[in-house]
Amino acid sequence: MHYEFEKNRSMIFNPLIIVASELGIRDLSTEPPKPKEQVKAIVTAFKKVGDAGIGSVIVDGVTDDQISELQANGAYTMKTDMSEFGKDHNYRSKSGAERIAATVNKFDRYYTHDIVVAVPDDMPELKPYYMQALMYALSDSDVGIATMVSPLTKEERSNTEIVKAQVDWNSDRIVYPLEGSKVGTLKDIRRDINNFDTDDIYKLVPIHAWRRGPLDRLIQLPPSDREFDEGTDLVRALDAGMRIDVTFVTDNMKVLISPEELIGDEIEG
Repeated sequence: MHYEFEKNRSMIFNPLIIVASELGIRDLSTEPPKPKEQVKAIVTAFKKVGDAGIGSVIVDGVTDDQISELQANGAYTMKTDMSEFGKDHNYRSKSGAERIAATVNKFDRYYTHDIVVAVPDDMPELKPYYMQALMYALSDSDVGIATMVSPLTKEERSNTEIVKAQVDWNSDRIVYPLEGSKVGTLKDIRRDINNFDTDDIYKLVPIHAWRRGPLDRLIQLPPSDREFDEGTDLVRALDAGMRIDVTFVTDNMKVLISPEELIGDEIEG
């Protein structure tokens, strides 16, 4: 698919979206869902991601109940043995890059999909337009990884269970379908807001996208102590000099262009 994502910028994307259960990037300030709630949550996430209409969607479940319910709702499913990603795993990471890489390399060993998007199953605030916004951060070919940020509430600013981000915003880059959104480059990630050198801090949204090459490179790098402290392998990527761009989203953004209109603007590559 060839989209004119930004003025004077266009990229050919064929993204694969993986909705994954127990991905490990849950907001640690909340309690984990119960089994029945988890099944409902992953089905809901699958439907919301499908509504975004940006690419193929598969679901990586971990229980038979999840797989059965997902298949009943029309999902293409895979099942991960979580014992492969236990505490003794050499590259255990809370953000799950290794888990996503393992799943996509089983599903797409010939690299048909150039972009991989990881979506956790426990995001009740997930909006379909989040997925559209995420693609804008990848419209620059120098960007290997993309994610999103949202505003921090007063309570969240002091909550060290929430991952926070510092962003260098680019005023020349606009997310045309979403009123009020913008694009920038991730500068730092911390849990403790006192460890930043600025007050302009945002909440990291736990939906990440990788180009296949940077994803392969990332999982070959060992995690650092800082990565485990902050709870995301985006720290590993930043420390390795990889560029991560972000888009700004909120829960109540006005969608100026629908997914159907966006797809209608495709140009044959």
